[in-house]
Amino acid sequence: MTPLYEIGSEFHIEDAKGSCDLPALLTGEASGAGYATRFLRCGRDSLGYIADDILMMRGGKDKSGRLRIFMPALCCDSMILPFYVRGYEVIFFRVNADLTIDTQHLSDLIGSASGDDAPVVLVMDYYGLTPVDDAKKRIREAYPDAVIIEDVTHRVPDVRSFLKSDIAADYFIGSIRKWMGVPDGAFVMQKGAGHSIESTGETDFTTLRLQALREKKEYLDSPDRRKEVKDHFRGLLSDAEDSLDDGREPFAISRTSEGLLKSVDLSGMSAARHENFIALKAALSENEFSGDLFDILNPDATVPETPFMLPVIMHIDRIRERTSGAAGRSITRDRFESKLAARGVYAPVLWPIDAKAAGICKNAAYFAQNMLAFYIDHRYTPVHMRYAADMFGEELRVLLG
Repeated sequence: MTPLYEIGSEFHIEDAKGSCDLPALLTGEASGAGYATRFLRCGRDSLGYIADDILMMRGGKDKSGRLRIFMPALCCDSMILPFYVRGYEVIFFRVNADLTIDTQHLSDLIGSASGDDAPVVLVMDYYGLTPVDDAKKRIREAYPDAVIIEDVTHRVPDVRSFLKSDIAADYFIGSIRKWMGVPDGAFVMQKGAGHSIESTGETDFTTLRLQALREKKEYLDSPDRRKEVKDHFRGLLSDAEDSLDDGREPFAISRTSEGLLKSVDLSGMSAARHENFIALKAALSENEFSGDLFDILNPDATVPETPFMLPVIMHIDRIRERTSGAAGRSITRDRFESKLAARGVYAPVLWPIDAKAAGICKNAAYFAQNMLAFYIDHRYTPVHMRYAADMFGEELRVLLG
């Protein structure tokens, strides 16, 4: 049976329809706070740019003769690889059950790293629900010369919010393409001028994604929504990701995306996301299994001005224990995700983590193995959010028999 809706997954190409010049807004706000801004192709390239900038600043290594970075255990390969390929040693620190930083573990790791009086540390506020200011404060107080990189991918539109933090980061990095229908786009904000980006122009990544986003728009606009069309643009998206080189050669943002980003309906996007987040959170909270077979991440946290997604943590082991049928006893998070997709609700897994990181931090491992993230973006309305919550609840009830 064809689902009533298709909610989530990759964006389609969006026609310019807003009055906000997003690059100009980001650049202006950053400049006012003392940061220079560069626009790159993707988050991976942005991290590669930062890794190169630190190398240039330090002449290759720190005082111990090593090159290392401290990163949260909950981070994906695309965040780690730009440092790995440049010879950095990546040291993972733990996160707490609510995904805030385990500051004591981080402090202990830095303290035991001989000669690291100016550590390089990457922090991230997941979904805008796990503040990092306390961790940044402790790092800065203990190590005034520390280099702090803050990944604000989950907070991109709320630029004034992350820039006005009491404890400034040395670098901010954010992926714009995760927020809207553009083929590429990310940024780095940094204290100081930084170095130039030599690689420019359209790449396979941009070309493939642009074609895929156009095909998805045609697919959504067509009355029959043929499966072969969907399979084709999904293949193009996969090929685009495969074309990236782990951030070895950072590319500047394409002219195509730069043009699209000059006419963004930012206020409409923020309002829709905020409304949808609240609607979905309310609908999921009303579910009979909420707080038992699944939890909303940090439900008492302040709703971000512009939410990114709504994450839930499923308790797969409990679901298996409660079921009598074979399907329920063998359920996994990935199989449940597939069941939702068959109902037209795409709730992806954003954090497949490094095996070493999983061994270091049980909280990161549990979240990575049990989380789903619901799309709440400006393509949808509260009606769609209710549908997503209903499908989620129905699939749980089917498993429980």
